[in-house]
Amino acid sequence: MSQRLFNITGCVFCFFALLGAGCSGDMPDQQSVDYEEDVKPLIEETNSARRVRGSCNVIESKSTCIDFVGSVFTEERMRLSCEEGIFSLDACPYSDLGGCQATPGTVSESIAWSYDYGGQPITVEEAGYAAKACNAMAISKWVLPQDLLGM
Repeated sequence: MSQRLFNITGCVFCFFALLGAGCSGDMPDQQSVDYEEDVKPLIEETNSARRVRGSCNVIESKSTCIDFVGSVFTEERMRLSCEEGIFSLDACPYSDLGGCQATPGTVSESIAWSYDYGGQPITVEEAGYAAKACNAMAISKWVLPQDLLGM
């Protein structure tokens, strides 16, 4: 009987351990991590000469082009990230629709530009939805070319 009780107790313990019983999703205040205060200062770009280092053009198939901006993007990393597209050390073509700028001002900054031509043209309405999705994330924002050129 005691062996059976031991087995049942062990099974119940394993069941609750797998479900995460006793664990909450909230972290204590002293252990919580804030992106703006805790993470961003560690990955901020220190090089003030902000420029596009290269791009991956998939406009022909996906109506998108990625500009690699942050210093983490070496030529080798950019080429490896551009397996499906056309790699270039130049910036993407101008886009009236705009693009999603991920992790602006950090070593991993990139911009995914959207186009109304190519393999999967994006309409103005779809670009509006893409902008809302981009802006919904704390680490990205929708930009237009003139936003980056200071116009």
